[in-house]
Amino acid sequence: MGFKGLLFSIAIIGCVNAQLYKVCAPPTEIVTCSNIEKGGSQASCQSTPTRVECAVQMNRGAAQVGYFSEEEILLLAQRQPNDHRVIAAVKDVNRREPYAFETVAVIRNDFGEGIEGQRGGRYCHPGLGATDMRWSPRVLRALESLVSRVEPCPAEHAGKTAEELEVEVLSKFFSAGCRPGPWSFNSSIDADLKRRYPNLCSMCSGTGTCEGYALMGRSFNSHIQALNCLISNGTVAVAAWTHVREFFSELGAEVSNYSLLCEDGARAPLSDELLKFPTAPCSLVRQPWGAIVATESVADALAANLRSWLPNGTSPAGNSWQSSLFTLLTSGPSSYVEVLNSPVSPLNYMSARQIPEISSTASCLPSRRWCTSSPQEQDKCGWVRGAAHSLGLQPSIACQQRASVVECLADVRDNKSDFFSVDTHYGYIARQHYSLSPVKLVQNTQRSISRVAALVKESATANISRFENLRDKVACFPEFGGIAYVAFLRAAHSNSVISANECDYAKAVGELFSQACAPGALDMSHMISNTSSYDATNLCSACRPRSIPDNYTCSWDYNSNMFYGNNGSLLCLSDPSTDVAFVEIQNINATLTALNLAPSAYRALCVNNTLAANTGFDVPDDCLLAYVVDAEVLTRRNAPIASSVASLLDSLEEYFGYNTPSASEQLVNLHLYSPFDGVSDLLFKDSTVGLTEPTTETSHQAARNYIELFRHLESCNSVPPVYAASSRAFFSFVSLIITVFLTRFVVY
Repeated sequence: MGFKGLLFSIAIIGCVNAQLYKVCAPPTEIVTCSNIEKGGSQASCQSTPTRVECAVQMNRGAAQVGYFSEEEILLLAQRQPNDHRVIAAVKDVNRREPYAFETVAVIRNDFGEGIEGQRGGRYCHPGLGATDMRWSPRVLRALESLVSRVEPCPAEHAGKTAEELEVEVLSKFFSAGCRPGPWSFNSSIDADLKRRYPNLCSMCSGTGTCEGYALMGRSFNSHIQALNCLISNGTVAVAAWTHVREFFSELGAEVSNYSLLCEDGARAPLSDELLKFPTAPCSLVRQPWGAIVATESVADALAANLRSWLPNGTSPAGNSWQSSLFTLLTSGPSSYVEVLNSPVSPLNYMSARQIPEISSTASCLPSRRWCTSSPQEQDKCGWVRGAAHSLGLQPSIACQQRASVVECLADVRDNKSDFFSVDTHYGYIARQHYSLSPVKLVQNTQRSISRVAALVKESATANISRFENLRDKVACFPEFGGIAYVAFLRAAHSNSVISANECDYAKAVGELFSQACAPGALDMSHMISNTSSYDATNLCSACRPRSIPDNYTCSWDYNSNMFYGNNGSLLCLSDPSTDVAFVEIQNINATLTALNLAPSAYRALCVNNTLAANTGFDVPDDCLLAYVVDAEVLTRRNAPIASSVASLLDSLEEYFGYNTPSASEQLVNLHLYSPFDGVSDLLFKDSTVGLTEPTTETSHQAARNYIELFRHLESCNSVPPVYAASSRAFFSFVSLIITVFLTRFVVY
C-alpha cells in the first residue's frame, strides 16, 4: 500500500470512529440524553416512546441501536428476523450463565414414561403470577403446551375462552395439582374456572383456592415450593433450572429418584454431577439474554467501539457519556455487556428458542380477526399481533385492513372480521343498521369523556324552560344518530316528550321540531335502512347557509357541510332562526372564540327538565344529557366468540396497557393505547386509559351511562340490517363510505 493509500485508510477509520450513533431513548431519559452528548461523545439520543417503536425507527434508519429485552428479541426474530444485528448480550453481572433462564420439567422416575406417561399424575407449578423470573405466559405454559398435543380439543368449544379450554384439558389430563395465580385476568372468569376445576387447586395450601403453597422448608421462592410439592406428593413439577440445581443439590441420594422430562418425551436422569452444569441437558425453554441490537450498516464498527468504551462490560465510573450510553443500552445498573465475537441476526441469536410461526399456531380456537381502517393502524396491529404471539397469548390475532370505519362495521356484521374499536358516535348506526354490540367499553381520561348538553339561547328561555317547550322549535345536532342525538332522545323519553314506544328515531325527532339540522339524516333514513317511511327532510331544513338561505345541505361530511360535527352545530346555533343545540361541551373554547359566541348568551336545559342556574358552557354534571365514554369495542350481536374476544382484550391490556409501572418491567415494551410511530388514535383512541365491561355493573360511571344511553335502542331492535339492491342505493352507499372516511379527520 502506498503512502496515499495509507492516508486514505486512516481517514476512513477516523470517520468510522467519529460516527455519531443514534441511540434509542425513551422521552423520560432527559438527563441521560443531555449527558450522552458531552464533549467527545460518539452517541446521540433518538426519542422512541417504546422499544418496539425503536425497532420500527431502526428499520427506516431514524435510529441505529437500542436495547431489547429477552421477549423483545424473540419478537424481532418473528417480525424482523434478518433486518438488524445483535452485537452484544446484556446479562446479569452476578449471573453470567449462557441463558437468561431455562425452564425444565422434573418428574418422578417411578411414575410414567414420556408426556403421555404423566397422564393421571399430580402437577406442581410455580404459579402463573410468579415474578422472580421474567417468564411470559408461553414459558409458564411450556409443559402444558406439550400436554395439549396429546389431549384433543374438547368437543364443544365454540363459545369458550382460551383459558377455559386450557384448564379443561389440564383437568382431564392431571388428577390433581397446584397451579397458583390468575388463570384469567378477568376476575369473574378466574373464580368460575377455579370453582369448576378444583382438582388443579387441590394441592395448594389451605382451602385449595390456588393462592399458593403452604410454606415448605425455609424458602419463599415459588419454584422451590413447586419442587417441594413434587417430592412430597407430586409427580411432575415445572421450575427454572437454576432453582432445580439449588434444590436438588441439598437433597442427597434422593436426587437419583428424579429426571428431567425432555420435549421429545425422553428422560435425563438427575445426578450430583449433572447438577453442577449451568446448562440443563434438556429443557422446555432456553431463553437467550436481552441484547443490544444495531442496524446492519453500523453493527461491526459499533461492536468494536463497545469493547473500548465498556472494557469491563460494566458501567464506567464517573458521569461520562459512556456511562450514559451504558444506561440506555442495558437493563439496569447490575447489567453486564458481553460483546459477541461476530454480530448475528435476531433469528440466529434466538436459535436456542424457536416458536411456531403465528400462521401455523395450533389452537382449539381460530384467530380472532381485528379490523383496521388504515395502513398505519394495520402496522400497529401487526406489532400487537406479533407481541401477543411471542408472549403466548390466546387466541391468536389476525389483522385485516379495510378502507374505512363503515367497511369495518360491515365486515364484522358479515362475519369477515370479529372486532374493532370505534368512536361512540357510531353507536347508533352500529346497533341499528349493523346489529353489533359492545364487547368492551373504553375508560377515558377525564378531559376526553363526552359531556353532552342542551344549550338554549338565553333570549329564548322565557319560552323554553322545559323539554315540552321544544315542540315546534328549531334544533341543531352535530349529526344524525350521533352521541348528542341519542342523548337528546333519551332525555326526551325520560321527560315524556317523545313516546318510549317510538323506535323510528328520525320520525321521533322530526315530528317534535318544526325544523332541525341533523347532518346525515337523509342518508341514514333513506339509504341504509328502507324500513322507515318518514320523510326526514325537515331534519335537514335548518342546515341553511345564510348566504344561500333557499338551499340546504344535509351531507354527512365536514368538507361539504359547514354544519356537520360539533363545531358545525355551534355555528348552526349562532343563526338567529335557531333555538337550541345539542352538543358536546368538552374542549370547545376555541370554537366559541372563533365563532365569537358569548357564553352568557346561552343556558343549559338540564336533563331533570329545569334550566341551569347560570348561563355559560360550564355545565354541572347533574345537568348534562350524557356523560359517557368516547369509544367502544364492537363485535356481532349475540356472537358466541364474544367471550373469547373479551378475554383476549383482558390479556392485551394486562401486558400492553397501563398496568405495568415502567418500561423495564414490561416483557415487551409496547403501548396498546398510545400513539404508534408518531400517529395518534390507532386501534384505540389516545384518550383511552383502560377497558371495562359493557354492563351497568361496571364501576366506571361514564361506561355505565353509555350502556343506559342505548338501552332503549337495544330494546327496540326493530330495524334489521337492510342490504340495498338498487343501483341508486349502491352509489349512495359508496358515497357514504367516502364521506365517512373523510370525517375521520373531523375534530368534534
